[in-house]
Amino acid sequence: MTLSTQACTELMIRPYTVEDTVAGRLLVGLRRSKARDGVDADALYDDLNTVLDEQHRPTSAEISRLADRFRQVTLVLIELVPLTVTPYPVDAMQLLIELRANQPCPQRSHRHILRFALAIVDVLNLMGDDAP
Repeated sequence: MTLSTQACTELMIRPYTVEDTVAGRLLVGLRRSKARDGVDADALYDDLNTVLDEQHRPTSAEISRLADRFRQVTLVLIELVPLTVTPYPVDAMQLLIELRANQPCPQRSHRHILRFALAIVDVLNLMGDDAP
């Protein structure tokens, strides 16, 4: 079930609610809204397809651009995952954060961007319906 913007607005102007179902619907709507606002989903999935496409090997310039975009997406995922995934996926997030911090040499950049893309896909799968 997806809440419309109007429904979310109506729920948000209420001073408070003690009903679990209403609070749950509001929380789901806010999480999805935050996910949509934080990431350009179409661009992200295009980038992931570019990296994971077996028929295409990205150039060094493409890899650099993709790595920068993946680093930005990682920041958004770091904020969203605690709100959307229970229990918190410590191993998956630790790998994603480590890959974000790495700046591999040019000879290893293709392998690095592949691992980075797969780590993002793993986290998106864990997020399920709340993924961007």
